[in-house]
Amino acid sequence: MKNKGQALVEFIIILPILLLLLLGIIDFGNIIYKKYTLENDLDQIVNLVKQKNEAGINTYIKQNNLTSNIEANSDTTSITLTKKITINTPGLNKILGKNYQIEAKRVILNEP
Repeated sequence: MKNKGQALVEFIIILPILLLLLLGIIDFGNIIYKKYTLENDLDQIVNLVKQKNEAGINTYIKQNNLTSNIEANSDTTSITLTKKITINTPGLNKILGKNYQIEAKRVILNEP
């Protein structure tokens, strides 16, 4: 009968650790999802660059809250997109920073 409340005490001790672990998993899943969508955004920007549609590029970047860097050389064009993600998990936001930045980069050959 002395061990009756032992499971409750153990659960109360473990609960914060489980919650932090769950929130960390959710934040990492969010980072992976946002990276995937950023890669899709990069595909769209590459298509617009190939079409030489400057207005379309600027509109797409503004609509999706992206930061872009497009550098053209004689042979290639380098396109870099970045986006900031808010990390909400306590502890994880100390390690990765409150505003974690993801990046997608692609280099394409210029068509004559």
